[in-house]
Amino acid sequence: MTTWVCAGCGLEHPESDQPPADGCVLASDAVTDEERGDLGPHGWWTTHVELARQPHRTVLREHGHGLHSLRREPRFAIGHWSFLVATPNGTLLWDPPAYLDDEVLGLVRSLGGVAAIAASHPHMFAAQVGWSHAFGKVPVLVNALDKEWVPRPDPVIEFWTEHAEPLPGIELVHVGGHMRGSAVAHTADGALLTGDTIAGCHTPGWVSFQRNYPRHVPMSAAVVRRIVETLEPYDYDRLYTLGGDTIDHDAKSIVRAAANRHIRWISGEFDHLT
Repeated sequence: MTTWVCAGCGLEHPESDQPPADGCVLASDAVTDEERGDLGPHGWWTTHVELARQPHRTVLREHGHGLHSLRREPRFAIGHWSFLVATPNGTLLWDPPAYLDDEVLGLVRSLGGVAAIAASHPHMFAAQVGWSHAFGKVPVLVNALDKEWVPRPDPVIEFWTEHAEPLPGIELVHVGGHMRGSAVAHTADGALLTGDTIAGCHTPGWVSFQRNYPRHVPMSAAVVRRIVETLEPYDYDRLYTLGGDTIDHDAKSIVRAAANRHIRWISGEFDHLT
């Protein structure tokens, strides 16, 4: 039996003799106006064995405070950065990689291994079950609103709502926006891992809010306001996105300012300038 990986988005699918006949869980022949998570037509099938054979390396970045990020080069599928958040009680793997091989497993083991896994949203499920099995079937936390997008069901998956604590000192917070179950991870020492619910942009030290990034569809004013208000009780000065953008100080003030400007523009306040 083979674990099939969608080469378009990087998501693992159930083991079988042949690739899934009904295609990737995130693919659709016709993208609806609602765009409820699908990425449109994409991908073909590959395997972790085939990915391991291809020339590649894993790039590792150290951010301080026990935080590391890693990414495969050349990029595969979405090409996101994954994060390791070390705590005295173990390490969280956030937005896990879409590949598994001896090199990346050895690298992660050298940094302390993995005690829990979580993703910001379904586009980042990647090889979450494979990574869990590689580290003794550690829990994989998935927001219950995204249950329909789980491509590879497994007993290691634990569904949560609103808030979850995968490890002491790390809190998952449901904020929605990009997808229904989109979440961020907040650390006790003031880091916020946002996936692409809050994303970087061409302007350094700034953030953006988009419902669909390939098509540049913005979130509504109400949704952006809700996200910022949900995060208001949390103290954070550093922010890290799946695209590799980082804010090393004053992150909360920057998020507030970017949200305010987004809301003012999308609400039509500056239409007279267009």
